[in-house]
Amino acid sequence: MKRDDTSFIPEQLDEQIEHPVEWLAPDDQQLIYDLHNAHQAYEHANAQSLNHVWGRLEQARQQPSMHAVKTVPNVALKRNSAMQHKLSSSGSSQEGGFKRTLNLIAAVIVVAVLAGSALLLFSAVSRNHTAHNNTVIGEPQATSTPIVNSSGIYITYPTNWYHTALSKLDAQTHKPLWIYKDGPAEIGTPVIYGDVIYLDAMDEQTSQAHLLALDANTGKEIWNVALKAVSAKGENGSSPSNMGVITAPVVSDGQVYVMNRAGTIFSFEAKTGKANWTYETGASALVKQYYTDANGKKQVAGSTIYDGGTPVVADGILYGALHNTYFAINAKTGKLVWSLNLAEQDQIFNGVQVVDGTIYTASYIASGHNAAMSLQSYIYAFKASDGTQIWKYPTQKWVTSGPVVSDGRVYFIERIPNMTDTSNGQSTLHALDLQGHESWHKDYTIDIAGSPTVGDGYVSVNMNTYDHTNGHILTHALYVYDAAGNQVWKKDVDASPIAIQNGVLYTASGRQIVVFDIKSQKVQWSGQYGVDLVDKMGNHSSRLLEVIIVP
Repeated sequence: MKRDDTSFIPEQLDEQIEHPVEWLAPDDQQLIYDLHNAHQAYEHANAQSLNHVWGRLEQARQQPSMHAVKTVPNVALKRNSAMQHKLSSSGSSQEGGFKRTLNLIAAVIVVAVLAGSALLLFSAVSRNHTAHNNTVIGEPQATSTPIVNSSGIYITYPTNWYHTALSKLDAQTHKPLWIYKDGPAEIGTPVIYGDVIYLDAMDEQTSQAHLLALDANTGKEIWNVALKAVSAKGENGSSPSNMGVITAPVVSDGQVYVMNRAGTIFSFEAKTGKANWTYETGASALVKQYYTDANGKKQVAGSTIYDGGTPVVADGILYGALHNTYFAINAKTGKLVWSLNLAEQDQIFNGVQVVDGTIYTASYIASGHNAAMSLQSYIYAFKASDGTQIWKYPTQKWVTSGPVVSDGRVYFIERIPNMTDTSNGQSTLHALDLQGHESWHKDYTIDIAGSPTVGDGYVSVNMNTYDHTNGHILTHALYVYDAAGNQVWKKDVDASPIAIQNGVLYTASGRQIVVFDIKSQKVQWSGQYGVDLVDKMGNHSSRLLEVIIVP
């Protein structure tokens, strides 16, 4: 799995231990929040283990030379997102033992959250998707892909604590047709193009990314390209970060494209996997983080990985964004068309969609490593021809997933993440017109991560509230609105919307896929898939990671 070290700021150590979510990047906040709720009920059963760990921490304080605990044995964390933000390095003005003590504190917090069990929590994020043939839990795709005899439902799920598999379900019977499980351990987002599935993956042992092509009818490998492993030195001597992680593939006109964390874009022949060209954007997913010391001086606290959104191709131009840079490249030649940087260095682009010659994207401010940090974000429209800004819509909350453009609306969610043990956070679903003016919005007293699900003139979101004393879910809500913002229906079900196609709403919950008729609200069909993983406490932990609907 993609693991990065956790970092702490010495000047704010007590605060971070008390509220560890505040200084994390958005996806990590949601992961810790889910882990906390899943394990809180078992805290007392693991008190002895936790006391032992705190005893080890006390030893570390007394003996600075002891080795740091950097990972929790036998625990792997897999999360689904085109943007996998990870706090990867630690800032400290002291050397040696103090850094190791901070790392050990990080390990203690992880152990406390996990509550001593080896539960693997797989978080299926419901971000979507507009009018395209491939509907994916992930960033919206701005280029349609021709489908030839590849209709079906494609799912990824864990087969054990360390590996994931890809399976195709029959479009009519919903039964598995084949399973691909012999590739690299961590499978990413499948993209179906014709009769071929293109897939990003990561080899955990070598930290080497792979780009694969599979036969969509059989699941057999056509080709497998291993990309060179890339790492970057962390700040203040912390462990190197894996910069070779690649985005989901994009396919257009016989070429397939991916971008890694180091800002390199690769082009390959779609049929053979032969390399065509590479382009260095000059941007990086590894962003320095700062704090203000006691003397009022700005100091480097560490660095955080903010993964960029998947690039898109429109009219022969590849558009992408990473950190505060967005760019356009000739998709055939790999030559730069234009590249622009935001003046605000702390703003992070998080997705690109191109519709009718206009680029729609969003940016949010990087973590300020404190409870009072700004959550300033923006929604943008740029001219695809030269990158000129058309309009900018400011928000006061984080917009950590790219906007979805459909039916003359720009949909997005702004959020205040849950940062305490008593709050469920806040969020607002917005609909703007194509000129950047708000058409309507819906406010919620719950943090909704990701993008809304949009299609057929409808938009859907879901949310849960939690009892923070024992981790139980208190309420469920699945909403469906029309494009004018009118509530079509609301259901008390724990289900994340995946796609809306042909009058049907696809949802997922754990290993379940549940499909509703939009008008009648009745369940059309449902099924349970994947492998049932049970941890030492008897918890059934497996989830579907990706669900792609191909009509």
